[in-house]
Amino acid sequence: MRDSSFLPNLQIQPSALMVPHEDVDPRRVEKLSTRLLEEGILKNPVLVAPIPDSERFVVLDGANRTSAFQLLGIPHIVVQVVRYDDPQAGVVLDTWYHVVAGMSLEEFETALTQVANMRLEPASLVEARQALEDKETAAYIICEGGVRKVYSLSGRHPPDLKLLVDLVGAYRGRAEIFRASNDIWEIQKPYYPHIAALVVFPRLRPEDIIYAAQNGEKVPSGITRHIIPARALNINIPIGILMSEWTLERKREWLGEWLMGRMGANAIRYYAESTFSFNE
Repeated sequence: MRDSSFLPNLQIQPSALMVPHEDVDPRRVEKLSTRLLEEGILKNPVLVAPIPDSERFVVLDGANRTSAFQLLGIPHIVVQVVRYDDPQAGVVLDTWYHVVAGMSLEEFETALTQVANMRLEPASLVEARQALEDKETAAYIICEGGVRKVYSLSGRHPPDLKLLVDLVGAYRGRAEIFRASNDIWEIQKPYYPHIAALVVFPRLRPEDIIYAAQNGEKVPSGITRHIIPARALNINIPIGILMSEWTLERKREWLGEWLMGRMGANAIRYYAESTFSFNE
């Protein structure tokens, strides 16, 4: 690839300007921090979007990596900048559901009672889907015994991000969480024999992500999925460059030289095909 105008927008930015939109897992951040120092490379850039009227960026993907950099005190990080408001960027925001497994249904039900400002109401699957589509409910939960809609008692309109964070917090750390793209119990059950529940979240909008970043709120970890047509992977930038005492301008010059070197070596490949990765 010889035309740099078609390349992903890679930049070096101050780590302190990165604002995660979702909760992070402290255990994963700690492990990732250790691995970053051991391997000495940043394998993939953090995916970010500019926050309007601000120097900051909202982290769309890579919250744990960003938190690891901030924990380690690494002043700069390589990011791929995309814009929600650019139709040519083709950013798609999708939502994952949670398969909650490895805890009993009784334990799950007990955990739900500890969530403040939440009311559950029995419903059919069709009713729950419609209520979520109409933004009348914050989420819904499917268990062996049926479906329940999740309502907020705080008076806030869906998506009530605080309620969703508290809902996930009721089982996070107590159960295994797997991502799912459908709400069909009969499909999920054979793959997860110890499933306790299937938690279905609303489809969030880019405005919700920006709002969370601007107002210090968080989306539950593991429910947002940003699909980027031209995602940069395997850049393998040395951590030593980002940790160095070089000025930010010098580091940016280095990144530009590195990018030109990769182009000159014909080392950049673009794959338009959808792919499956079996080593994540």
